[in-house]
Amino acid sequence: MNKNKRRLSIRLKMFLQITAILLTAVAVILIINTTSLGKFYYYNEKNKIKSTAEYLNSLDLKSGVYLGTVKEIEIENNISIDIYFPDGDPLYLSQKNLVPTGGNTVIIEHKANDDGSVLDLRETNGVQYIDYTCTLNSGLEIEIFSVKANVEANAGVALYFVWASILFIFIVVIIFFIIYSKRFTKPLIQMNRITEKMSNMDFSERLDINSNDEIGELAGSINNLSGSLDVTLQDLNRKNQKLQDDIEKKQTLDELRKEFISSISHELKTPIAIVRGYAEGAELMLKSGDTDGASEYCGIIIKESEKMNALVFELLELSRFEIGDSRLEREDFSLFDFITEYTDSEKIVFDENGITCETDIPKDIMCNGDVIKLNMVLNNFISNAVYHADGEKRIKIYCEPLEKKVRVFVFNTGKEIADEDIEKIWNSFYRADKSRSRKEGRFGLGLSIVSAIQNLHGNEYGAFNSNNGVTFWFDIDKI
Repeated sequence: MNKNKRRLSIRLKMFLQITAILLTAVAVILIINTTSLGKFYYYNEKNKIKSTAEYLNSLDLKSGVYLGTVKEIEIENNISIDIYFPDGDPLYLSQKNLVPTGGNTVIIEHKANDDGSVLDLRETNGVQYIDYTCTLNSGLEIEIFSVKANVEANAGVALYFVWASILFIFIVVIIFFIIYSKRFTKPLIQMNRITEKMSNMDFSERLDINSNDEIGELAGSINNLSGSLDVTLQDLNRKNQKLQDDIEKKQTLDELRKEFISSISHELKTPIAIVRGYAEGAELMLKSGDTDGASEYCGIIIKESEKMNALVFELLELSRFEIGDSRLEREDFSLFDFITEYTDSEKIVFDENGITCETDIPKDIMCNGDVIKLNMVLNNFISNAVYHADGEKRIKIYCEPLEKKVRVFVFNTGKEIADEDIEKIWNSFYRADKSRSRKEGRFGLGLSIVSAIQNLHGNEYGAFNSNNGVTFWFDIDKI
C-alpha cells in the first residue's frame, strides 16, 4: 500500500460524495424544467387533440347523443370542435370563441400526416393556437382548435410535468444511492465472508480491496494474516494426508496379508492333514510288511501333493497378473480358430462328462490379444461350465460383435448362481457352491485369474443367470 497518498476518512468521503449527488440532482431538475417544460406541454397538447379526433371517429354518428358528446368533450378539454359534411355544410359548430376572428393568420408550424390529417400551429392577433384537421371514417371533416397559451391547461400540465420530473429525479437518485450503498458496503460484506471462511480453516481467498483508507488497511492486514495461516495449514494438511495414506496403506496391506494367510491356511489345512494321516498310515504298514497298502497310501499322498502344487502354481500366476509382473504378448488371431482348437482338445472331457458342446462363432472375426492368457480365460470358463453342467448338460459358446470389441459368451445348463454370490465369485478362494468337496482340486482361484487377465488387457468380463443355466462372458479386442 502506498503510504505517501493522502488518506481521506470514510466520513469525509461519504459527505463529499452525497453532497455532490444532491447538487447534481438539483441542477438536473432546474435544467429539465427550464429547457423542456414548454416543449413537453406542446407535445402533450397535440397528442390530446389527436386522441380526441380518434375518439370521435370511434363514435356512432347515428347515435342520438353524438352531438351532445362532442359538446361535453369541448368543455372537458377546453378545446373547440367544428364538424362539416363532405359538401362543406356544417354539422356542428363550436360555441366556444377560443380562436380570434379577423386579422392576419400566420402559420408557424405545418405538418401533414400520412393518414391525411393536418396539424398546424397558427397565430392570429397575437394568439397562438393549434389547428388539427382530419377526415373521419364517416366522411365528415373535423377541425379541432386549442389555444397554446391557455392558463388553466398550462398550469395543469406544468404541475404534472414538475411532479413527473421530481419523480424521475427521485427514482434516479434512489437507484444511484442503492448502487452507491452496495459499492460502499461490498468491502465490508467481503471481509465478513472471508473472515467467516477463515474461522472454518479456509484461507484460500484474498480480499481485492485497494482503497487508500481504513478499509484498505484492514483488508491488507486480513490478507497478510490469511496468507500466513494458509501456508501453515497447507503444510499441515500435506503432512496429515501423507500420514493418513501411510496408515491406510498399512491397514490395507495388513488386511490383505491376514486374508491371504487365512485363505492359504484354510486351503492347505485339509491336504496337509490328509498327507500326514496317510504318511503315518504308510509308515505303520511298512513296519508291518503291508507294502501294497503302503503303496496305495503313497499314491494318495502324491495326489494330494499335486493338488497343493497346483494351488501354489495358481497363486503365483494370480500374483504375477495382479502386480503387473506379467506382460502381454499381443498377436492377431482368428476367433473361430481360437475357440475351435480349444473345444476340439476338450472333446474327450465333454464325452466323459456326458456334455454336449455347441459353438456359434463366425469365421471372419479377427481379434488381438495375448492368446496364451486368453486361453487361460476360456479354459477357466469352460472348466467351470463342465464342473457345474447339469440337467441337459449342454454348453454353448457364442459371441456378439461390438464396435471395437467382441464379447464371447460361455453358457451351461444347470443351477443358477445366487444373487448374493454373483459379484463375489471373482474373489480369491470364493466358492458359490459350498457343498462341493475340494477333492476335485478346485480352489476358487480360476475366476480371480480371469479377472486379473481381463484387467491386464483392459477389457470387461462378467456373469449372469440365464434360462435354465448360467452365462459367463469376456471381451476381446478386435484388430
